[in-house]
Amino acid sequence: MLHASVRSTLAVLSALPVVAALSSSPAQAVDLFVAGTIGEVYKGDSATGGFEYFGGICLAPAHALAIDNANIYVGDLNGGILRLDLATGEFINLYWVPGDATDIVMHDQDLLVSTSLGEIHRVDPVTGAIESTLVGPNGIQAMLVVGDDLFVSSALEGIIWKGDAVTGNFQYFGCGCSGPAQGLAHDDSYLYAGDEFGAYIRYDLSTGALLDEGFFPFDISAMVRDGDDLLLSESNGTIHRINPLDPWAGELGTLISPIAIEAMEIIPGGVEPPCPADITGDRVVNVLDLIDLLLCFGQPAVPGCQREDVNGDGNVNVLDLIDLLLNFGQTCP
Repeated sequence: MLHASVRSTLAVLSALPVVAALSSSPAQAVDLFVAGTIGEVYKGDSATGGFEYFGGICLAPAHALAIDNANIYVGDLNGGILRLDLATGEFINLYWVPGDATDIVMHDQDLLVSTSLGEIHRVDPVTGAIESTLVGPNGIQAMLVVGDDLFVSSALEGIIWKGDAVTGNFQYFGCGCSGPAQGLAHDDSYLYAGDEFGAYIRYDLSTGALLDEGFFPFDISAMVRDGDDLLLSESNGTIHRINPLDPWAGELGTLISPIAIEAMEIIPGGVEPPCPADITGDRVVNVLDLIDLLLCFGQPAVPGCQREDVNGDGNVNVLDLIDLLLNFGQTCP
């Protein structure tokens, strides 16, 4: 049974009109997450670096990262998938998929988790339940989702395959024919790939035509888009910023990560998640979120009560309760 003060608050708020959540101010920074051989995630600024420990309890080298509105997912080579709070790095849960987790991407609010055997599991990101499995090319190293198109790189001489993210049906897309692509990225017109031998390839996103190919004097362990630029990581922790359309003109900047890098992800910083009141992360603001908040009511936002601090003022109080109740019943993207 709800506490009397909560019931009275609900009664008052039930008479209020539904209001939209306030938009946050435009992001001024870009958060860059890196993970690697020690199974930990570090967070920094994509322009200046400044990496600090973010979270992670992986039992094997972290090899994959994916991000949604509220969580960051870390995949390791034992098949472990670790879910952390995107705002705080707080541990939420850990589950496993069969085999290893060579890469993770988001599609239609699910996780797609690839293995070196060519399986691609569609996984519920909250519970870890496997909903379906696609059969892809053997030895998947990296994946990229563009709409409903799923691009994967295989261990076979740098071949890129293209399929449907729901049904599979993979077909040959293109080949730099050097080594297995460890990093994939795209913009509106091009797909970019990089491999462990330093090969950098640019493809036409529509046709797969090879438009540019060359070699950097370092291995490429991962890549992400940052505005008009590409960030390429070395396995030793160095991150190179390049112009993807003129990569041989010289670097635009360099960052140094404190760890060896196997995976990178990027997200605009300073942007509040669209459903901060979704404390449990199940994409709906409901009584489960209310119960979690009440269990932390009156406490500071310490580990275990950080997500319950809905408005981010450092305390779990009536202001957080009001924010939650104003969004009660909301379905989150």
